[in-house]
Amino acid sequence: MNNQKEQILQVASQLFYEQGYKKTYLDQIAEICEITKPLISYYYKSKSSLARAVSDTFLFDLKNNVAFKLYTDYFKGRKVDLQVSTAVEIWLYNQMFLTDPKAMRFLKELADDKYEDLFSQDSIRLYKIHDRRYHLDIRDDIDELAMIANAARGAGFSVLWAYDRGEFKCSQEDCLDYITRLNFVLMHIDSKRIDAIVKESKQALSQVHFEFKPYFQIE
Repeated sequence: MNNQKEQILQVASQLFYEQGYKKTYLDQIAEICEITKPLISYYYKSKSSLARAVSDTFLFDLKNNVAFKLYTDYFKGRKVDLQVSTAVEIWLYNQMFLTDPKAMRFLKELADDKYEDLFSQDSIRLYKIHDRRYHLDIRDDIDELAMIANAARGAGFSVLWAYDRGEFKCSQEDCLDYITRLNFVLMHIDSKRIDAIVKESKQALSQVHFEFKPYFQIE
């Protein structure tokens, strides 16, 4: 990524977090970056696509941080369990929104403006990786992997938002468990295996320290 594009992304991340998505304008970002507004549009076609790039960057960093920390501090030379690692990622990603009002505000406001830019266009890659590793019982003739990716992200967001509105009589842990399990249910994983995945992912979370920081960071 070139320096100019990276600067736009960094400034946008800070403003989206501090001010919210709605109160952040491309003119503000351009002024701080000392560039013209059309130049932002050259790199990112709209404010919502810029917001999606912010989310994609956060997710990329989260995946790398989780993979590295679990490899060094939890698996410690053992073969990495991709399903457990993915469960940890899902848990942390959703926990951030439930524990950080500024992050949740960004998520809600982006959804209100342009729902289709709420999720990464590359989210299907996760499920393709799991299919290659575990040979999931997935139908190729109807592009079921793409359906699973869309169902998981849409359902997960709906549960997250409803919990934040106080619609469920459950703990935050119960909500996060449900969202995590949902992804593996959609992948047609056996229920006993899902129980084992969730149990070990929570064991990993209890042993490996992750810290939530401003500007959509989990380290």
